[in-house]
Amino acid sequence: MIHRRLPIGLGRVPLGRRVLFGDLPQGALTVAGVAAALLLVLVLDAVLAGALERVTYYLRTSPADVFVSQGGVRTMHMSSSTLPTDSTSLAASVPDAAWAAPIAFASGALGSPSGRQLTYLIGYDTSSGRGGPRALVAGRPPGPGEAVLDELVADDLGLTIRAEATVLGTPLRVSGLTSGGTSITNTTVFVSLDQFAAMRGATVSYVLVGAVDGTSAAQLAAQVAAALPGATVQTRAQFVAAESSIVSSMSADLLALMNLIGLLIALAVVALGLLTSTLARLRDYAVLKAVGARTWELVGTVTSQVLWTVGLALVLATGLALVLARLVPALAPTVQLSVTPESVLTTGLGALAAGLIAALLPLLRLTRVDAATAFRERQ
Repeated sequence: MIHRRLPIGLGRVPLGRRVLFGDLPQGALTVAGVAAALLLVLVLDAVLAGALERVTYYLRTSPADVFVSQGGVRTMHMSSSTLPTDSTSLAASVPDAAWAAPIAFASGALGSPSGRQLTYLIGYDTSSGRGGPRALVAGRPPGPGEAVLDELVADDLGLTIRAEATVLGTPLRVSGLTSGGTSITNTTVFVSLDQFAAMRGATVSYVLVGAVDGTSAAQLAAQVAAALPGATVQTRAQFVAAESSIVSSMSADLLALMNLIGLLIALAVVALGLLTSTLARLRDYAVLKAVGARTWELVGTVTSQVLWTVGLALVLATGLALVLARLVPALAPTVQLSVTPESVLTTGLGALAAGLIAALLPLLRLTRVDAATAFRERQ
């Protein structure tokens, strides 16, 4: 009688999944442990991404396609820019510019009897609205002696419309509230250009330029750069990238360090969990080899087990991270969590690589010793 040996992966249920969930409590515990480690990485990534989104919110939501600043100045954060007074008219005169608007910029503190907050002060032309807040959630644009605040910082400092706040040492009345301008590090306050001039002197810090329909930001930037040869001219995407870079390298350094530490811890937990899982089932793999399984089939079984574990854990961790992204801002409004596809992908690939290495290492023993011997040692 002739017996045909069937590949170990064939059957109604893949062997890797059967091995993982043959002991359901242990399999579930392995998946939960890996998910907890991946959740740590995803949340730290989300905090960093959320902080960068809040800090760059003004730039990302601006209607401008091109930003002009002083030569050598490429950011707003921790920067000082001063342009010649005719910069706005020169930028507006280029063929593909639909409009140009100046803004004045300074940094300082916003204060009330309830506390103080680091702030960016932006002066803009209230008649056109360009350079000002994206939208008002309450109140009206600022007039003389008035300012528009972000609703989060207003609530934190106990300020309401018509209340008085101290902006860079000047008492101003709150005329309106906006949103999206407060991060874990600073907020944004808007005043009219005339009010800014009364507080800090008449100045043009940046010029915002919009393109006519059909003109790309890069084309407009080239034209503006030719009209203003001594200035730094960037598209909105370039300005946002530069701002994100400097924020990441300065105020977000601690978050980046925490993120790296979290990733290393998570990878160690994933590796340890899958290594332990393979060692616990080494006797089963020895039996399979003793009855004729090839080494590559065992590797395929372990790889399948790792794929199931990491895949399920990543889905669970991503779901929990998305839930936290909604819950955390409700409890701490200045903290925003942004779960990005890039973060999920890199976290999953890192966990998969660490898990495969750790889970496959014990199989090396079965390739070097007699399978029956390995089986007897596991008795």
